[in-house]
Amino acid sequence: MLEVIYSPLKAFKEIVKKPSIKGPLLIFLLILLATAGAQYVSASKWVFEIGTPEADDWTESISLWTPEGVSTDGADRIVGNYSVKSSVTNDTRVWMRITSIGSLNCSGDNGYKGLSFRIKWIHQNNIFPANATLRLFSNNNSYFELDTDDKIANSSDTWGNVTVSVGLTNPDWRPSVDSPDWENITGLEFELAWLASDAANIAMKIDDLYFGKHVSFLSTDVFTSWFVSSLATTAFSFFLGWSLYSVFLLLVIKLSRSEVGPWSVLFIVIGYTFSTRIVHVLVDTFLVSLLPPLFFPLKLWNPIAGERELASKLIDGIYKTNWYPTLAYNLTLPLMVVVYAWAVVLSAIAIHFLREFAWKKAAIISITAYLIYLLVRVFLGI
Repeated sequence: MLEVIYSPLKAFKEIVKKPSIKGPLLIFLLILLATAGAQYVSASKWVFEIGTPEADDWTESISLWTPEGVSTDGADRIVGNYSVKSSVTNDTRVWMRITSIGSLNCSGDNGYKGLSFRIKWIHQNNIFPANATLRLFSNNNSYFELDTDDKIANSSDTWGNVTVSVGLTNPDWRPSVDSPDWENITGLEFELAWLASDAANIAMKIDDLYFGKHVSFLSTDVFTSWFVSSLATTAFSFFLGWSLYSVFLLLVIKLSRSEVGPWSVLFIVIGYTFSTRIVHVLVDTFLVSLLPPLFFPLKLWNPIAGERELASKLIDGIYKTNWYPTLAYNLTLPLMVVVYAWAVVLSAIAIHFLREFAWKKAAIISITAYLIYLLVRVFLGI
């Protein structure tokens, strides 16, 4: 069977004498095995952000929030059913703090790398805050502090989408009080402050609040279902492609007014030409193994309603930035063209020996059928 790859003339001379379905089925099993390895390598290149909490729990109730007067807002929210809101009258400062969130490790390779949230400020005169401050607490009183003036929305009553890196890799965090510990983050606080001359009715809302860490797609819950689904798609694509190409070859041979012979024999013999896919998958797997990993923020691979189109564009941007410029990625298209041409050559050899056509006629039939086959594949999306 593998002789088709390195010595096709000799192989097809023998195959047409005694066609056996076992050969194409063995090719299919090898393709499936190679695809399994390819999918594993591809999955190892995808690094996804996962969030804590997983279900927007921190902004669905006020049980963990202070000060008194913090409320939930079911009408103005980004995810879930509520956002949390703190408001004051004729004042210059609004704040709220969430505690008892557990002990989160924001240090080391396996720790949390970022904090994401949506924030909205409301000032009755639409005056921008003089200071916007985020604090991360370690134990009760010690905390890190970060200025977020440049990260909140520029206009009143507008949601801002903020992600900040946490841990030692972000030097902008100030360990303000009592030597806080990045390995033990237990709460956080948002504060907005205005100048004394800007006192007014002010409010702040928070939603979509979570800490994010990076995990390989291989370790996620959805990897198994994706892996099985991809193998099922490969199997379906193989048998559909095999059937379609055999049918198109049969039709082109008929249109050339040549002897067709039994379709079942043609079907079996052409099945051996799909051995090129084994090489294709193996080489493609090697090229993918050379590519750098891709990091997908939670908001991209699991976007909220209304942001799916934007997330799709940003994901495409991640590929364009990290993969598209590489030599390994740019070799995948020439590889595909080579494999297609190789398949056409093997098909011409098979037809030549099976129907005893002249080499030129066999080549024309093979090229014509394969072009039709590729067009139909594009149309069907297989």
